[in-house]
Amino acid sequence: MLEAAGSSPATLTIFFGRGEMTPRIFIFGGILLTKILHVIRPAQGGMKKHLETLFQGLEQDRFDLYLAAPASSDLSMALRPFTRKTFVIELDENCNPLQNWRVICSLAQIIRQEKIDLVHTHGVRAGMMGQAAALLARCRKVVATIHNMHNTTSPFSTLLCALQSSLMRISVSHTITVSEAIKCELEKMWLPQEKMTVIYNGIDTDQFLPSGGISRSTLGIPDNMSVIGTVARLEPTKGIKYLLEAAYLIDKEYDSVYFLIVGDGPERESLQQQARMLGIEERVIFYGFRRDIPSLLPLFDIAAIPSLREGLSIFCLEALASGRPVVASAVGGLPEIIHPGKTGLLVPPGDPEALAEALVVLLKNREMAASLGSQGKEIVVQYFTCSNMIERTREIYRMVLRED
Repeated sequence: MLEAAGSSPATLTIFFGRGEMTPRIFIFGGILLTKILHVIRPAQGGMKKHLETLFQGLEQDRFDLYLAAPASSDLSMALRPFTRKTFVIELDENCNPLQNWRVICSLAQIIRQEKIDLVHTHGVRAGMMGQAAALLARCRKVVATIHNMHNTTSPFSTLLCALQSSLMRISVSHTITVSEAIKCELEKMWLPQEKMTVIYNGIDTDQFLPSGGISRSTLGIPDNMSVIGTVARLEPTKGIKYLLEAAYLIDKEYDSVYFLIVGDGPERESLQQQARMLGIEERVIFYGFRRDIPSLLPLFDIAAIPSLREGLSIFCLEALASGRPVVASAVGGLPEIIHPGKTGLLVPPGDPEALAEALVVLLKNREMAASLGSQGKEIVVQYFTCSNMIERTREIYRMVLRED
């Protein structure tokens, strides 16, 4: 570990990745690919999996990857083995202008000193810092991936979106979105359509099997019970409280259904309290954060995604890859995966009655549920693989690096 201080605008902690400190230059597809700096914020869930998949795939082609991320980020630890260097930056959650300027100057210093050829930003806040730094360092090759959109109902979010779009128009060479829905939102912000590409999240479909894995007895679930499950970070936008309300409605009519909630987050305690108040705590299992999702999915009879906002749900892809039928909110990129009556069922967001009704349809009709799961698996294997996501990202890099 090295400390880079002195005349720098902020202290930087540098971690070396693959055990080498000598720069290398590689030729890939006739283009000089040297150094790509990824700027990220702390990320959980789908965004974390997306970045892990991307870094592992790009490493195989010997891209020289650099990472700038907060020290507290589990993601930066996971990605470090695939990077040349990892730089610690402190993103201020309270949007302190002075701290933000220090981060921008630190990133600009990294870009200049490391002779970064292309900056790839992820998300909105880290994206704005990275894009401003690229401008300051006169780096003209910038790719931005937008994984989700801000809620623009508050004045602050509206202002943030306006600043984001202005900065992207003058600094970003090409924008990647993980769904058509996000691309449409960005078009409304006057971003040029010809500089945007949809690249869907991808997963390793070979990891997901229709059976096997953890047994129901491990969780105390009898074999004759149905299981409705979800995997999510427990925060308001994931809409888990509506799933619990739907569980209450289902439990009044059926005594043979368990609800498995996999994940952790700031809402866990309040959701557990909600389950107790609804009198369904015996039927709801909060299983916490798990890494072995492929082993858990065979437990599910139905996967539920009650989100209020989504970019493109990786859990949805994982559930379908396991042959599970999905009931999801009709928000964000979910309707691009879930085609009603073919790969799953869609319901209005924030509507527990509609969610309960759709879940009951599949509980009653096992043949329909199996058909939806089977067709969903075919769609994921064909269009949502990690190899497809990585190759299309490579294509964007090639295109941007060719531009004058």
